[in-house]
Amino acid sequence: MIKKIAVPNPNAPDMSAFFNWGMKVSDIREWFFVTGRPAWSANGTVLHPDDPIAQTRFILEDVGAYLKANGYDPTDIIRIEYTLTKGVAGERFQEIFGLFATFLQDAKVKPTASTLRIVDSLGAPGLCVEYEFWAAQ
Repeated sequence: MIKKIAVPNPNAPDMSAFFNWGMKVSDIREWFFVTGRPAWSANGTVLHPDDPIAQTRFILEDVGAYLKANGYDPTDIIRIEYTLTKGVAGERFQEIFGLFATFLQDAKVKPTASTLRIVDSLGAPGLCVEYEFWAAQ
């Protein structure tokens, strides 16, 4: 069974509600990588154009179901990559990270996070956010 140990950084702010600064992972039998997921429908239509909060809600619900369909759940996530467009104002970060805190509330050890990327645009007009997930068991 996978073993996850959070490794806090005493020189960094406490963000443990939704991520850890470091994590030691051992006894992995399988990895599951979920590519960067924007708020697209199955036919490629942008969902909730220009609304980063609604897009984040959609992505987290979709990824939660996708993980479950493949034998995983949010507690198996060990790393999340965050990409937001320049149009996502700083005050929206707290709302977005609050959604992630709720999504990860059952994880005893929260995943690590990569650098938060701010980009000019994503794959289609109206997309504001995209998240990539790494899970392990």
